[in-house]
Amino acid sequence: MPKIKVVGDIRSGKYQPTLTGNAIVDAALIDHFCHQLASTLHLAPHQVTAEHHWNQTLRPQNIYIIEDRIWNASRTPGKHLNVLTVPATDLQRGRITAIGQRLAALLTQSTTH
Repeated sequence: MPKIKVVGDIRSGKYQPTLTGNAIVDAALIDHFCHQLASTLHLAPHQVTAEHHWNQTLRPQNIYIIEDRIWNASRTPGKHLNVLTVPATDLQRGRITAIGQRLAALLTQSTTH
């Protein structure tokens, strides 16, 4: 089972986008999103984690859920099978329905191959 990394802010490197501008609030919002997603998909909490220090490297064994603006500004944009993008408002409000459906399909696909 791949690990799922949620990138909604970045705290290191030259590019340090945030959701709200407050690192504590951002961490709480992203953690809540991770917990909601893990719970809905019946995954262990350690399988869905926040990645606050993403260095724009995509590891093939992980699935990345990346906030739209971060992905578009990254040096690796384009079509990647292990990347799903999510609007900042979904991360901020804990809305996991759309990304949960896409992730469930991707997880099903990865376990059948």
